Amino acid sequence: MPADDFTAYVLDCLNAARVGPVTRERLFSGSGLRIDGVLFGVILRGTLYFVVDDQTRSRFKDAGMGPFRYSRKAVQQAIERWYELPEDVLLDPADLREWVQDALAASRRTAKPAKPKRARVKKPAVKKTAAKKPAAVKKARPRRSSRDRA
Repeated sequence: MPADDFTAYVLDCLNAARVGPVTRERLFSGSGLRIDGVLFGVILRGTLYFVVDDQTRSRFKDAGMGPFRYSRKAVQQAIERWYELPEDVLLDPADLREWVQDALAASRRTAKPAKPKRARVKKPAVKKTAAKKPAAVKKARPRRSSRDRA
């Protein structure tokens, strides 16, 4: 199934499960899924992953699912924050709703606190004055007498 078709299918399943208004955004080479601004899932390479933490990871492992993996310079990397969702969960709206709620809770628990915005210190306005250019001094030309003109 092409990636766009799979994303549409996932969104249809989430809509059927009535988990809330899900918004989709571009994320890396896939899609991020959010509810109320909370990122709970991603679709990468035609696979749906949910956010996990220490409280929910065992549920995914018990279902035989693993973390998102990618290769970089011949080294296999695993992202333990994202675990693949079992395919059969998408088919049961009640089950899907439960897994989404767990992913939202895990995302909230593991979210990094927002950095406080630094208060902008207003500097006093400096009045800029145009630098006055010295007036051009015209050189006085020597007057020519009628004798000089001839």
